[in-house]
This record gives sequence, C-alpha cells and structure tokens, in this order.
Amino acid sequence: MKWYKQNYVNRRDWILDNLEYLGLSEKETVIVLLIDFLNENNINITIHYLSKKTNIDEASINKILSVLVAKKYLQIEAKSKKAHFILDGLFEIEVASIKGNLDTSLFDLFETEFKRPLTPKEMEKVSDWLRTIDSKLVLEALKQASMYKKVNISYIDKILRSWQEKNITIKMIEEGKYIDNR
Repeated sequence: MKWYKQNYVNRRDWILDNLEYLGLSEKETVIVLLIDFLNENNINITIHYLSKKTNIDEASINKILSVLVAKKYLQIEAKSKKAHFILDGLFEIEVASIKGNLDTSLFDLFETEFKRPLTPKEMEKVSDWLRTIDSKLVLEALKQASMYKKVNISYIDKILRSWQEKNITIKMIEEGKYIDNR
C-alpha cells in the first residue's frame, strides 16, 4: 500500500507541510484540501458543490481543476455515473527528494521488488543509505540484487559497501566503466 494511503497518514497535514514544494496557488490549495476532505468523508464532488463551498465561480473551478490535471496532481475518472477526483498524483511527486528527506518513490520500488511492505528496520536501513549514498546508486544496487534474484537488504548492503570500497560511482556504472562480475 502506498505511504499516503496508510490510515495513520494525515494527507491534509502533509499537503500543508509541503506547500512550498508543491507550487500550488491559494485557490488551488483550497480546492485540493477540499477535494481531499470530501473524498475522506465520501461526499460526492461536483463542480457546483466545490463552487458553493469555496465561493469561487464554476468557470474558475473548471480552470483550477484543469491546471491540477495538467500538473498531474489530479485525475478525474467517471465511475457509475459519478466523477471521482483522485489526488494520488499530488502525493507521488518527489517532494521528499527536493527537501533532501526520504525518497518515498524509492521506498515504493523496494516494496515492489520485495513483493511486500518493508519492515521498520529495512526502512531505517534504506533511509541511512539515502543520507550517505546517491539515490541513483541505491536504485542501481536494488536492480543488481533483483537481477541476481537476491532481493534482500543485506545483499543490497553488500553491493553498496563493495562499491564504496572500490569508489564506484553511478556515473561509472552508467558509462559502462564498471561491470559487476558477481
């Protein structure tokens, strides 16, 4: 399950905490927060309802929604004769990497490769790597482990330590100047 869909995550707090990285205008922010609130409370969302709640005219609401869709923050799907407003794209952006914190998309990749959620210890280990190692190099180590069907934290850690000892960089790997001979 994606990090932002966990029950303990307060999505609106996350939005407000990351406003400076999201690049939302004041009206876009209000609409995003309202959509998230309405989704959480299973309230049917319409342009008319958004307009009524925000005192923003419907034409402006349409423009704001178009901008949010263009930014890939919002997806609107028609299901059973109703429009569903999905804000997943807002949480998928790499705000964490911009801030220099945890790269949530990398955690998702680890969970996909491991075919299960990461344990707290595994999350801590990946976090430690990301503080000291280029995230592209961590991703490359994950790819290597997957290729050799040894997808576990200790194997990935051995790869990363070996590369550090040999001063291997992501640039060297990308340019083909280093070939792993496992």
